[in-house]
Amino acid sequence: MKKLKYAVFLSGASLIALAAGGIANAQESQDTQAQEAEADVTTNEEQRKLETVTVTGTLIRGAEAVGSQTIQLDEDAITVSGASTTNELLGELPQVANFFNQRFDNDPRVADRLQVTRPNLRNLPGVLSATGSTTLLLVAGHRVTPMGVDQASFDPDFIPPGAIQRIEVVTDGGSSLYGADAVGGVINFITKDEYDGIEIDGGIEIGDDYSAWNAGFTAGTSWDRGNAYISYAAYQRDDLVGYDRDFAAQGQWNADGTVLTPAGTQCIEPVGSLQTWFWFGAGWTNNPAAPGVTTTPVGEPCDTDAGRSLIPELDRQTVLFGVSQEIADNISFKMKAHYGESTTKYSMYPLGDTFSEPSPNEQGIVGSAIGQLYETAAVGFSYGANSAYVKRQQEVELETYSISPELTFDLGNSWRLVTLAHVGHSESKRARPLSDRVALLSAINSGALDPTNVAAADASVITAITDFEAAGEAIQELVSLRAIADGEVFKLPAGMVRAAVGVEFNYDNAELREGNFARGVLETQPFDEESRGVKSVFGELSIPVLSNLDFSVSGRYDEYSDFGDTFNPNIGVDYTPIEGMKFYAKWGESFNAPTVIDSLGTANARFIADAAAGVPDPNGELVGASNNDVLLLEGTGGDLAPQTAENWSIGFDNDMIKNFSFGVNYYDIDFQNLLSSVDPTLASVVLLNPDKFVFNPTQAEYDALLAQTINGVEQFGNINAADVGVIIDRRVANIGSAHLTGFDFYANYVHDTDIGEINVGVSGNKQLVFDLTDNGNTVDNLRYDIPDLYVGGHVGWRNGPMQAKVSLKYSGSFDADPTTAVNQSTVDSFVVTDLFFGYQFAESSNFSNGLSLRLNIDNVFDEDPPVFRQQRNLNYSGFTLGRVFKLSFTKAF
Repeated sequence: MKKLKYAVFLSGASLIALAAGGIANAQESQDTQAQEAEADVTTNEEQRKLETVTVTGTLIRGAEAVGSQTIQLDEDAITVSGASTTNELLGELPQVANFFNQRFDNDPRVADRLQVTRPNLRNLPGVLSATGSTTLLLVAGHRVTPMGVDQASFDPDFIPPGAIQRIEVVTDGGSSLYGADAVGGVINFITKDEYDGIEIDGGIEIGDDYSAWNAGFTAGTSWDRGNAYISYAAYQRDDLVGYDRDFAAQGQWNADGTVLTPAGTQCIEPVGSLQTWFWFGAGWTNNPAAPGVTTTPVGEPCDTDAGRSLIPELDRQTVLFGVSQEIADNISFKMKAHYGESTTKYSMYPLGDTFSEPSPNEQGIVGSAIGQLYETAAVGFSYGANSAYVKRQQEVELETYSISPELTFDLGNSWRLVTLAHVGHSESKRARPLSDRVALLSAINSGALDPTNVAAADASVITAITDFEAAGEAIQELVSLRAIADGEVFKLPAGMVRAAVGVEFNYDNAELREGNFARGVLETQPFDEESRGVKSVFGELSIPVLSNLDFSVSGRYDEYSDFGDTFNPNIGVDYTPIEGMKFYAKWGESFNAPTVIDSLGTANARFIADAAAGVPDPNGELVGASNNDVLLLEGTGGDLAPQTAENWSIGFDNDMIKNFSFGVNYYDIDFQNLLSSVDPTLASVVLLNPDKFVFNPTQAEYDALLAQTINGVEQFGNINAADVGVIIDRRVANIGSAHLTGFDFYANYVHDTDIGEINVGVSGNKQLVFDLTDNGNTVDNLRYDIPDLYVGGHVGWRNGPMQAKVSLKYSGSFDADPTTAVNQSTVDSFVVTDLFFGYQFAESSNFSNGLSLRLNIDNVFDEDPPVFRQQRNLNYSGFTLGRVFKLSFTKAF
């Protein structure tokens, strides 16, 4: 490793020396160079302006990302999409598999551990489990401060839409340029550098039992060699709950899958059973063959899922301020400051619990005579039956602010130095209503609470039990300093060799406190704190080998203060045999480091009543069992190592035919040391990770796992293990590996007619291989329960001020896992149709000047996601809000 480190620094030094030599030689012959520059296309003023634009996937101005596929969403594409949020906009891209025809927010069922919504390029595993992300998000080309209590990621929805100039997506590993996290690719949200004028915009959304609105403005002014602007956005959305959409029903399917009945047991009317035991002299038995032994049902299951959020209530505000100034002919200054805050509230059925009386054997009761009978109850109930119960919502609060100044120096003779600083801070909080199990058991044992008659309990008893929550708070800070120099090095017969070299330093700090407490106690708890420093050096060369063959090589060395160092190289090539046809290929290595939140190494225990039926049970270990509660272990589990990946891709673009272009890109990702936690909704995961799923745990197993958490003994020491059907160890760890291959494709055609311009396009992603390996076993993750084809298409029309577009989003059908799906072998494909109409008023002297109106109709045919019959799990594949009408406007002054 020392030799490698030495080689890296030598390489960086060599690049700097080349650059310095190029500058020196140029200065020695300045007059001659100036004369040549007049005739050189690269010094044309228009071209020079283009070269100031930095392209994602390269650090060299004016260069393309050699060997890479780049997808761009410009301002027009953003407008036409009708997206109200940035994540919803990313859902237009088939490569972002977790948003395309899916939720553009986190699944509310996991809101207490996922507070930040993250796009996932290439559908890489672990996105719902790891605290970090394998898709790198950049804003204006640089990292930004992470957010979340149990995460360390940035949420794209915190960028004001009015400040976004375009979005660039590079679907290759980018660690050679950007460092950690760029395994699946890079998404760069490029914000405006300047704005002149005033623009206001707003819109409303209306659907069945659903509404939302957004509003914002962007205002800026210019002066001599300078500009300043501010962009503000507000967004509010109603809560959409389960009973608002028929497709969202959950419960228990009958054997032939034709009837779905509610399966909740923590109901206003208690639900459970009464068990009769028989004393046979040496002990008690509940064998049905024994005289008098019966199991008597109590109550009927209710639909506790119907009142839960499908899409939570949301209130978010964001603002971005930018200023730029040319200080001198060769020095310019830019600075952007950002602030955002949001509050998300999740509806839920009135809080409930499940209680199972210990058997008479466990209680040590001795019968007085053979044949004596004894009765125990196992019952679920809701505190909502008592008038003293106060219903609360689960809440997540996020707040972030940052400032990012940048100085650019024109060094002369094509060289430029850009220095950047980013200083940011985020505060994240979560609170989920819980019951105090210790207080509950105490009340039951003392007779103060009868689980079969909660309404009769004293108000003080209900308050003592329910004034409790699973709460967490995190403060994260990022200080980033970076300097990059780029320019021409020397000239080859085919063109100019260009280089970029840079250094970077990042300091991350995280403070975290979390646990299960009475309300208000979290604020009295101390923070655990961890920090990290990362020193980096990197470089890139762009080499025109032939007039039609371009080659690039880049590499980056990162030294982490806590877990070591890593070097990641990258090689790319573009070959254009004839005009209009380009072949490209790329190979590289990338990595994803454990976050500072991971380094805190905290693990928490969380009890979830009445949830074991939602965990796949491929071995039938819970068949007929009455214990239906789950104990989750979350957080991190010991020392963590970086995830690593080797990526390569090959593709071509063709636009030889007038007005028609098409292309294909094949990719291969070998992903090692997966930093993740198990997904308890997949049967394949349960089979691959027997050590992470403990079915029917003994009291000894229960106590041993609780002892490994920071809150287990304190909060759950008195819970009866007999209530728990399964313990799930979801602590983050390096749990395995994955191999993914697939290809992207696109085709576009534009045609001018007498009635306007017609444009037709299609793009998509086809996954070929998705193998997951753990415990020495490999499963085909595409075999069951996941589409392998995502396609988007559109037909658009534009004629002067009028514009219209029809868009289709298609997710393919797939085979259902026979061990978990109920009498279902195939899940249908899902197709959503969207419409857009827009009108731009002509210039005039009245109010309509600068006004544009837009109407979007999402899911025109009100298609429901296809049925996917899973017991006590989501019974649909994909997601939609249903048919939603969106009316929006923009007015420029």
